[in-house]
Amino acid sequence: MAKFEKEIKILDVDIESMKQKLTKINADFKGKKMQKIYVYDVPTLYYRYLEIRELLKSKSSIIVNANLKKLEVLILEYQDLINEDELALIEQHFSLKSIDEILKKDICEIVSFLENDIVEKSFKKFMINENKWIRLRQSNNIVTLTSKHILEKQKANIQRVLETEIEVSSLEETNLLLESLGLARRSYQEKVRYSYTYKSAEIEIDIWPLLKPYMEIECEDENIINEILDLLEIKDMEIVSLNTEALYKRINIDVHSMSELKF
Repeated sequence: MAKFEKEIKILDVDIESMKQKLTKINADFKGKKMQKIYVYDVPTLYYRYLEIRELLKSKSSIIVNANLKKLEVLILEYQDLINEDELALIEQHFSLKSIDEILKKDICEIVSFLENDIVEKSFKKFMINENKWIRLRQSNNIVTLTSKHILEKQKANIQRVLETEIEVSSLEETNLLLESLGLARRSYQEKVRYSYTYKSAEIEIDIWPLLKPYMEIECEDENIINEILDLLEIKDMEIVSLNTEALYKRINIDVHSMSELKF
């Protein structure tokens, strides 16, 4: 089931000191996890747009309805990536209060909108979305398959993430299945994680190759995140809403150019 989470990262943590603080506030320790991770790129935004545009012309109501659902996801992603000024111009040009209003139009109007040169030119700018990917991860003996979409347009300093996760039986077999479906594997990664929970929040201390350890707090309730920050007395530490790839960029490492990231 898809859910929106809010998350932040606290950088350069001292692992033993932070573990003691978490114990002191009665956070529940869930164990140390050795993680193996495959990361796959989602098909490019532009080519998904082209495919949806053509399939919406189908005479099959099943195909049309399926692609209307795909278009809804595509518009969400597009809204998050496009420059605000450009988006405003497109909305003004098509007399839309919001770009997602196009989803309420009839099929002919939707197809006409998607075939417009202005719209195609705008979509063509977006190829691989670095903020959206599929993750296949083994944590000790548990294997999960997750779709992650980090939404950048936000006013708060807390990152908003749309995440859908299921448990699968095998890392290797699921990897073969995804590759047989044509998903391009971006990389293989390894990390060590210490996991805690506090109320409805998940708290993780992550150790990645070449990065200083950081702590991540993830919860649907922003108030609980702020409560944990107060209890741990870490306001003087650097708190960011960045994904791991962005943290590597800060030390001049492009993980998208690395097929393996191992200890």
